Amino acid sequence: MTYRPGSPATFSIAILILAGWTIVAMMLDQSIFATQKSLLLPQFGAVTGDLWTTHEWWRLLVSQFLHVHFLHMLFNTMCIVVIGNAIEKRYGWRIFLAIYVAGGITGQIASVWYYPTLVTDGASQALMALCGAALVLRANPRVTLFSAVIIAIQAALDLYVASGIKAGHGYGFVMGVLLGLGSFIVMRKQAR
Repeated sequence: MTYRPGSPATFSIAILILAGWTIVAMMLDQSIFATQKSLLLPQFGAVTGDLWTTHEWWRLLVSQFLHVHFLHMLFNTMCIVVIGNAIEKRYGWRIFLAIYVAGGITGQIASVWYYPTLVTDGASQALMALCGAALVLRANPRVTLFSAVIIAIQAALDLYVASGIKAGHGYGFVMGVLLGLGSFIVMRKQAR
């Protein structure tokens, strides 16, 4: 379950997440390991309920590369590399990116819709989409199990912190399952 060269889209996403963290830390003149203040992240592309009036739709993508906590960012990046690598190697970079971007954007929209007064950022929504797709696509048995463990961890954290599954995580997961099913059906038809 380690990254092997040959998954350029997965590698690029990981680099963008790490770069987003580093750039924000430098711009805020703080340690690379310091917690980044959520209320300051909209100036770098995080999204809030203002999206519905400002129509700055680009934030739905950019916000996926910003995080508040260093360990959360590393966890998301590592999981995306493991799961994304398996999906990209088996099904190609287009399917990986479609799942990552569409699942992430769906999750970000759900977060903004349900929690308009909060700042929405992070790659967790896209990660949950990749986990959902991995369960359907079964690109690698170990990665399928890894995805199930990540889903369980995320659900437990959501229940502990928010007393329920966060909207962005739930909708991201559902979008990943749907895109995984769609990709599976299309691949089977092409194979005939």
